[in-house]
Amino acid sequence: MRRKFSKTSDGALVDKVTFEWFCRARSYNLPVSGPLLQEKAREVANEVGLENFKASNGWLQKFRERHNISFKNICGEGNSVDTSVVEKWLEKLKTLISDYEPKNIFNCDETGLFFRALPDKTLCLKNEICRGGKIAKDRLTVLLCVNMIGEFETPLIIGKSLKPRCFKSVNVSTLGVNWKANRKAWMNRDLMTDWLMCFNRKMEMENRKIILFLDNASSHPDTLNLKNIKLIFLPPNTTSICQPLDQGIIKNFKVHYRQRLLRHILSRVDQNVENKSINVLDAIFWIKSALKNIKPETVKNCFKKSGFFSFDTAEYVMENDNVANLDLFSELVPSTIEIEDYVSIDNNILTEDNTLIISDIINCNLDNFSEKETEQLEEQEEEDEDDSIYNPTFEEVWKTINNLKTYFKNKEDEIALS
Repeated sequence: MRRKFSKTSDGALVDKVTFEWFCRARSYNLPVSGPLLQEKAREVANEVGLENFKASNGWLQKFRERHNISFKNICGEGNSVDTSVVEKWLEKLKTLISDYEPKNIFNCDETGLFFRALPDKTLCLKNEICRGGKIAKDRLTVLLCVNMIGEFETPLIIGKSLKPRCFKSVNVSTLGVNWKANRKAWMNRDLMTDWLMCFNRKMEMENRKIILFLDNASSHPDTLNLKNIKLIFLPPNTTSICQPLDQGIIKNFKVHYRQRLLRHILSRVDQNVENKSINVLDAIFWIKSALKNIKPETVKNCFKKSGFFSFDTAEYVMENDNVANLDLFSELVPSTIEIEDYVSIDNNILTEDNTLIISDIINCNLDNFSEKETEQLEEQEEEDEDDSIYNPTFEEVWKTINNLKTYFKNKEDEIALS
């Protein structure tokens, strides 16, 4: 059944959906020609019920100008990793970063996170893509951004509900993260654009000129002109080699996160406390704690491994750090589960909607939620979270903190104390 749209917005919707389709097609390295764009625009117009729409050559020209699309953007590229491309990139990289201090060289990327996942779910969740359904309720998308000396920016975390029940009586602006939400907890072009604009304003206030490396995901805008940030996109299909975050930083983050999750579960077992469902507020605290515990040397080593050489890049063997962290899981993960499998349980889940089906793209570009849909989603979140919310007094909090310090000192638990 065809949806109904307001006449004042359907033209803009055709433009936005067609451009979204173009970006996703290019992220797959599919060749896109002018006539194909025109045909897709007509398909979108028909889907939204826009009569008498003609994707003329004049429309195509204006469309290309609006979105800064040149003919060189719409030629085809191969999907396989080409070592010659990597070699050329590494040569180019030296020139790109030559005028920047290490503290002004950044890499950012998204990663999916099954924030409630326990070892007993490893076998059923391993290699899960997580397009939707029940499993999707237990995932977040986390955007990490770090510079060459190991300084992380405030993480952007995307969930399914803007105001989950666990946020009641909580000032979200004080959480120390950027919290966003949409139906599938995915990154999209609008969220990424907003984040980049905010990051640019921060760099402007700090009077810094930086260079930011990111992959060519369809949700990453490539036409932004930012005053204080130079955006550089990695060559297609080379992130496994050329992206620092993929060289071990994200893995290190997930090791630290899952340590905290498991220690939380075990502490409740030790105290004979009922194990209530983990909520996104728990996840936010553990995400922040995990990032704080990633060693700067680990980050520097990952940049070095990706070809980012610098005079102060530490000679540091990151593998030893990972082994030490993984060893801590021996007491937390059942022997029947491979620790590596548990750590990498969410490596393959999607962080953006990459469908090329026009009707699906239209649905993604409609207003985020109607009031009814928002209520339904938040009610769904509430089913998984604790109903009782208690605001303790300062004296009670202080007493609890001291008791926890004493407990963990006796346990000689450095991670919990940090």
